[in-house]
Amino acid sequence: MNDTSADGEFSRTYVLPYLLGVYLAANAVKDVCVVVDGPDCIMQKADLIWGNHDLFSTLLSGEGRHRILCTMAHPVSSDRSPDTKITTLVGKVAASGQFGAVVLTALPFSRISGVDYAGIAAAASARTPVAYVPAKSLELDWLDGYDETLAALARSLPAPRKAIKRRRAVVLAGYMLDRNEFDHSANLAELRRLLAAAGLETVSVWPSGGDCAELARAAQAGLVVSLPHGRKTAKALSERFGAPLVETGLPLGLQGTLDWLRTITRAAGLRGELPVALREEARRTAAVIAPALPALLHKNILFTGDPGLYSALASFAEELCMDASCALLNTRRRPVRTAGTPAVMLFGPEIPAARAAVQALPAYQKPHLAVGDSFALSEGLNCGLPFMEFGFPSYAHHCLTDEPFLGFSGARSLAARLLNCLHSG
Repeated sequence: MNDTSADGEFSRTYVLPYLLGVYLAANAVKDVCVVVDGPDCIMQKADLIWGNHDLFSTLLSGEGRHRILCTMAHPVSSDRSPDTKITTLVGKVAASGQFGAVVLTALPFSRISGVDYAGIAAAASARTPVAYVPAKSLELDWLDGYDETLAALARSLPAPRKAIKRRRAVVLAGYMLDRNEFDHSANLAELRRLLAAAGLETVSVWPSGGDCAELARAAQAGLVVSLPHGRKTAKALSERFGAPLVETGLPLGLQGTLDWLRTITRAAGLRGELPVALREEARRTAAVIAPALPALLHKNILFTGDPGLYSALASFAEELCMDASCALLNTRRRPVRTAGTPAVMLFGPEIPAARAAVQALPAYQKPHLAVGDSFALSEGLNCGLPFMEFGFPSYAHHCLTDEPFLGFSGARSLAARLLNCLHSG
């Protein structure tokens, strides 16, 4: 029990940290600044996004106009009044007029100092709203950090003075905009197009890469659509603006997209089947994908990434006559909706154990290709298989032209990527 020798290496687990999710949320709202009560080591996590995963990220600046700031506080600080520094910094940032909102959070060691972060945030909110995000890095993961940050903004941002609700207007809450490249801009254009074809208007997406003023238009929505990466955010918006809430999955694949549209239109009070044009588009998309099916038939997928994306991809895999038989998920344990039970599903596994679980699969369940994030590739979790980079982070696959993966357009694009990945092996 008292062995402190350095023999062997520390075990590494496949879980992405809470603070990284906070940064992703800020990266997706272009006029939000994050202030962290902690030392400058917190800046290194920004490099996992800025210039590496997201070519268009504005979290950091070559001119020093960063949207992530820190107090330089550390566990053995000699400051007699640790709250003075954070109060001064937050006050200056909020009064600068440069930002639509400020997010205040801290590293876990700061929690035990007794600083009233919520009070500091409230006191500094006279000119610019300051949202406090609890320092829960020890308990929660990156998806929680993302949702907690957006939910804090949902409770803090001022609503437009004359926000007239429109019955057939919706807000999409909790979209996972992990970068500002053209895969996501194409996704958002596709979702807005599909909802418009179904008779609905999208007044706001939380987040869409826009500013806080765009987020505030959620007050006009007659329905809040809760996406898998923002359940708390959706609930906060629904409670604040008095709009009913409907939970959905991701519109990935043909049936997934149709089910998503049907769920939303029914919740919005639109009766009857979806418009003929949408059902015809689904059939045309299926016809385009059909020639790829012989090569995809009975192929197994090893997925590495987040649970919400896995659930949606697993459903689409069934449509393609494939099987997502193995899932290594980079979060703490949480519910996952799948039609069947994968042969392997591990949450935040230790790296060697994850590789061993995949290698122990019987021959008929062994994967033919791996789909997942860059960390899985660098840690060898792709197990030497042909690899399709998908999700956060993606360091070797960037999108400088439209490349959606949601909706009908996304179904064609994603099927092509899976096919090309198999052929590349």
